[in-house]
Amino acid sequence: MVLSTVVVMLVTSVFLVQNRFYSDAVNRVGLHESVRGATALISSDLHGVSEGGIVAADPDAVAFRSPLLMGGVCGVDGRKTYLFFPGEGEPLDTSMVSGYAIKDAASDWRYTPARWNSVYHSSGGAAARACASSGADTTGAVMGFLRLDGLDSSLSVKVGDLVMLYQEVELRLAPSKLDPGNRSVFRGPVGGTLIEVATGVSGSSGFGYGLSGRAGFRDRVNGNGNLIRIDRVRLFLEGIAPASGGDRDSLTFDLTLTVPLRNAN
Repeated sequence: MVLSTVVVMLVTSVFLVQNRFYSDAVNRVGLHESVRGATALISSDLHGVSEGGIVAADPDAVAFRSPLLMGGVCGVDGRKTYLFFPGEGEPLDTSMVSGYAIKDAASDWRYTPARWNSVYHSSGGAAARACASSGADTTGAVMGFLRLDGLDSSLSVKVGDLVMLYQEVELRLAPSKLDPGNRSVFRGPVGGTLIEVATGVSGSSGFGYGLSGRAGFRDRVNGNGNLIRIDRVRLFLEGIAPASGGDRDSLTFDLTLTVPLRNAN
């Protein structure tokens, strides 16, 4: 009888150990996937930011101008600007447009906040004909031509200039709604609703900012003169998940990644 009891206790102990090991393994895989997925999402967003595209740089949040479309000026008539925006067949969601940017004489982007309906006039045939009269080839791409009115007159827009349509996007680390007690990565338009896109991030996570010509990173950057100099963003994400037993330390996994702004000078 004693032997049987011992055997049962041993089997039970082995089962509990195996169960804890399996539980921790599953949690650790989920933790890795969450951190890696969040890192990939954030780095993908930041890689496309151009010089001067960062509008707010704090330890827990970064806001930036994300390019939506890039096109070229192919005709100008007073306040009327005709452009060609190469597309992939998908219509632009104009509600996402926060403004436009034009390359100036020094090849720097000049950003202008603007609602789409404040500058958009028309697209298609008339805009294509105006560009064709300036020598543009409009064959098979008529719907890619647009007329925008009232663009920044101080830049003296001319044929050949580049124009970017952008959206202002915010990435924020904040208390999770889906995983109480932890923080999460939220993403969305500046001033709009932010969506929780990755959960289980610890309070140690955050952003750092590198300025051109200077070593190291800052936790916070203020002032337009400094914001325009940001050419890289450091991302530190630490994920945290409960262990299989209350007597064991929580599971953690962290990644540090420096994201160069590809389009910064």
